Order: sequence, then C-alpha cells, then structure tokens
Amino acid sequence: MIILGVAYLSDASACVLKDGKLLSAISQERLNRVKLWHGVPHDAIAAALKLAGVSIDEVDLIATHGKVPADRSDIPFAQKRAAIERQDLPKEIKAQQLDYLEQRRQHEARVISERTPAFLAELDRYRKPVHVIEHHTAHAASAYYGSGWDRCYVITADGWGEDASATVWESANGVGKRIGLTYTFDSLGYFYGSVTKALGFRPHRHEGKVLGLAAYCTAPKSYPEIARMVDCLPGELRFVGCMENGLYRPHYENPRLEQYVARFPREDVAAAVQVRLEEVVTRLVDALPGENIRIALAGGIFANVKLNQRIAERPRVADVYVFPNMGDGGLSAGAAWHIHHQLTGAKPEPFLGALLGNEIGDDEMLRELQGGGLDYTRQNDLAGKLAELLAGKNVVIRVAGRMEYGPRALGNRSILCHASDPSINDWLNKRLQRSEFMPFAPMTLVEHADECYVNAGKARDAARFMTVTYDCKPAMRAACPAAVHIDGTARPQIVDAATYPEVHAILSRYRDLTGTASVINTSYNMHEEPIVCSANDAIRAFKQSGLPYMALGDYLVTQ
Repeated sequence: MIILGVAYLSDASACVLKDGKLLSAISQERLNRVKLWHGVPHDAIAAALKLAGVSIDEVDLIATHGKVPADRSDIPFAQKRAAIERQDLPKEIKAQQLDYLEQRRQHEARVISERTPAFLAELDRYRKPVHVIEHHTAHAASAYYGSGWDRCYVITADGWGEDASATVWESANGVGKRIGLTYTFDSLGYFYGSVTKALGFRPHRHEGKVLGLAAYCTAPKSYPEIARMVDCLPGELRFVGCMENGLYRPHYENPRLEQYVARFPREDVAAAVQVRLEEVVTRLVDALPGENIRIALAGGIFANVKLNQRIAERPRVADVYVFPNMGDGGLSAGAAWHIHHQLTGAKPEPFLGALLGNEIGDDEMLRELQGGGLDYTRQNDLAGKLAELLAGKNVVIRVAGRMEYGPRALGNRSILCHASDPSINDWLNKRLQRSEFMPFAPMTLVEHADECYVNAGKARDAARFMTVTYDCKPAMRAACPAAVHIDGTARPQIVDAATYPEVHAILSRYRDLTGTASVINTSYNMHEEPIVCSANDAIRAFKQSGLPYMALGDYLVTQ
C-alpha cells in the first residue's frame, strides 16, 4: 500500500509511505523558499513522489488532517464564559475577557467551516481517496509510531487544532487511547506565543529566541504574574489558562500583557515564561500512573528542548522520544502512519532517520559552480580534508546527501566549526544575521556522549535529532565552551555511524586530530530563511555569508 501524506498548515509538507516504510518527506518551504509556508504543498507533493520513485497513479490514497470531531460543541466555551462571569473583576476587564473568548470561538468556527474544507477540497485534483484524521491524532501518531515503542504515554501540545491544544494518550499494541484533552482557549502554545509577542518577537516563529534568552536570568521577578497565566489540572490531565488577572488571551494582541512585561528586562520575562511552562507540563507528567514510564512527544511546544530535558529528568520517566518534525510539518507523516495502521492493522516502521529529502545531483552542482564564479576542486578524501579544516579552526559549510526532514540540520545542510572559542557565538551569528544571544549546538560522537553529557543515556534517541538538552559535564565545558549555553546545557546531535556515516567519519577524523569528540553544528541558512535545499540556494547563501569553505557534494568550494 502506498500512502501520500499531506500537511497543509505552517511548514506544510508531504511524504510517501510504502508498506509502512517512509520513503521520502519534504517541506514546501525548502522548495519555494518561504519560511513556514502554509497551504496545500503541491511542489512538496511532486518532490516527495519523485524522491520515492512512484507516480501519483501508483498511490492508493492520501492521508491528511483536519477532521472535526463528531462530539465537538460550544459547551467548553460556555463553561469558560460562565467562569469569567463569576470572577470578581472590574467590569471593563471582564467585558474584555468575554470579548476575547467570543473572538476565539468565531475564529475557530471560520477555520473549521471555511479554511479547512477549502484545503481538503484542493486535494481532489489528485483523484485519490482522501482519509482525514484529527489534528492531534496525527501528532500523537507521529510520536508513537515514530518512536518504535510498543507501550508508552504520548503527549501532544501546540497552538490548537480542531477541538484541542493538547492531548494525552495511553498507547500500547499499536493503538492509542486518549485520556486527556486541553481546550483550544487554554493553549500552552498561545501562552508562550503571547509572551513572545509581548517581548517584541514574532509568535509562532521566535519562541526559540525566548528560550535562548531565558537562560540569562535565574530568579525572574515577573514570575508571580506570569505564573498565574496557565496551570495544570493533574486529575484531568489537562492545562488551563487562568484569565483572572486579565493578562492572558487566546490571541496575541493584548496591550495589558505588553504593558506588564515592559516593567522588566526581557531576560526576566523569558525566564518566567520558561519556568512556568516547565512547571505545568512536568506536573502533568507526574500525574501519569506507573513506574519507569516512557513518554513520546509531538506538537510545536516540544520544539522547546529545555522542556524536553525537564520531562526526561522526572524520577519515574525511563525514556523520552520527541518526533523530530514535532511541529505541524510532521502531520503528514503522522496522518500516513495512522491510516496505514488503521487499514492494515500493522505497525509502520519506526522513524529511523530524518534524511528523507532531496539529494543534489552532480550535474546540478557543476552547473551552478561553473556559473557561480567560485573556486572549487573535487576531493578524493573529503572527510579527511574537512577534519583538517575544522582542526585548523576554520568554519566549513557542508551540503551533501539527502536533505533533512524537520527543523534541524543534522550534518547534510549544516555549518560546522570548532567549539573551543566562545567568541564564535558573537561573530558567526552576525555573519548569519542571527540574534547574538542564540546558542550554537554541538554534534558529538556517540562513542563519547557519556563523557560529555549528564544522563546522556536517557532520551538518547531524541538526541540523535537535536530535540533535547543535557547538562554538560566539566570536560565538555572546558573543551567546547562555544557549544555550551550560559546555563551549562547543550542541545547535542549524537552522531552514530549507522545513521550518519559520512558525518561520523568527519567527526572521527577530527577527534583523531584534536582529541575532541564534538564540533558546532548549526543549520545552513541565513536569518529568517529556510534551510538551503538546492545547489543554487547553497551558493547564494555561501556568497552572502562570506564564509571561506563549503563542501558541496564531493567538491570543496572556496571564496
């Protein structure tokens, strides 16, 4: 059975699943160069089919998301409205809160009745049966089936989808049972996003900057008010937005919140929102029954790698898995996996590696290099040459092999450099036009991970995809200060030879030369651009960055 998976929300994507095996997956943004593009991803659909070596005629069905639950109603909104009306608040604030709630209800009604049907209707052009599942069911499927585990809990959390902003599942023997649901207006995604907006950043895009800033404050004075914005109801396994202080609202335009956070340094507010997020999510985790539990995670909230670390550190948690494309770009794979199991009864293959995108052909590389006015030479031992350059404290771009599916560059569309000089965070971020406080992440040989990170054996599979942080051991802090954030953590990519043979070879040769098992790995893109996809993208960004070396396939390019 061949299934075409499609996701049409932010970071729209497509994938091809054949007999339970994921053959290809790619996001539309990589092709049209519009970051986090949303809509039916026709270019990505064509690319995914081509990469999988199948035609649309061979596809049996399309799997996607957007199903409205049969039991969805306005009852949760009515309950929230009654709770607001019971509050002892000034009349104007109460009226504002009720207005916010009504705006949210109307917005969701429009999306469900107009936008989603329009996207689904657009898939009719492919003349294939379209199987539609719920948004959070697709997220949960991506986490559960991607993990390869037979039994675990699954938590999903993001902005919102159909009738929920977070769900909790008990999954076993290939089937998930939902045991908790958070309503859309109680969204953790909107909580974090509203503070992101109030700090002057762009919500749904710059939450990572808030996370980076949070490490610069250890005792946030804004915490008492920020903490009142969200809570967790452990007995019900759901989150709740607390609106009694008038700061929180389902959308981002809240002048009272902006006025409040203006009283504090942005690092203070960032720390407060991060601490509160960690508190409420781990409170839910602590309420899950059992010992030595495994937890699989998906949804945009779990792009927050520090939160994922806190979950992994809970005493009863044995392991944590984060689906590598945890945001809405991962819905294509989740939908395809869910429908595959639903129709065949067989579990799909787990997510073994993210290298599912395009590979640049040699003809394309040569054509772009010859027209690019750059010096280049084909290397017989490129791994050795790159190791030498890195050991000589040079910055090297690597564009080779199949592109990664998901938000992280894992060595095939990456900028690599030594991690011994902490000043690199300032000057390389400036070269790439990125925020100066954003930390760089290391890639580390799996054979030496335990020497570098505390509890590196836990959430090891998540660390293969850079989706969790660890506390760094003294040896790592001393040898690689540029890859250690101010709070003593790092977000490593643990590199093994089976998954990343070429990158593992480079890193092994580098260690032979330097005695260090880690280098910095940051995605190859200029600020606010998607990760590079084509040879043309790579050369254009190379010229713009002014960096000295790029490995494009087997060619070493210099400028």
